[in-house]
Amino acid sequence: MTVYSFELHFTAPSGETVIDALYEAGWDDATVSFDPVAGGPGVAAFDREAGGAVEAIASAIVQGRSAGVEVTGVSEDLVTLTQHRPQSDSRAQDDVQAAR
Repeated sequence: MTVYSFELHFTAPSGETVIDALYEAGWDDATVSFDPVAGGPGVAAFDREAGGAVEAIASAIVQGRSAGVEVTGVSEDLVTLTQHRPQSDSRAQDDVQAAR
């Protein structure tokens, strides 16, 4: 399986139990930024192993909803580590010139 990196944006009620509920629901592969005292918006950065990008994102959304958060958005970087190939110095130079 491949590891997919993406972020889920969400809103959640205040309370220390929100973070625990997310972890127990399956967000143990995410770094969660959320203020449990104030509640409101938060973001979770995932590195999730799955058969495909849609499967990875959909499973995280289902888990978040089961923990009581409302998912409000997704941002993803669908280039996986196995797809990235190091470039030679001359190829990297060409890419920099093309970007200008």
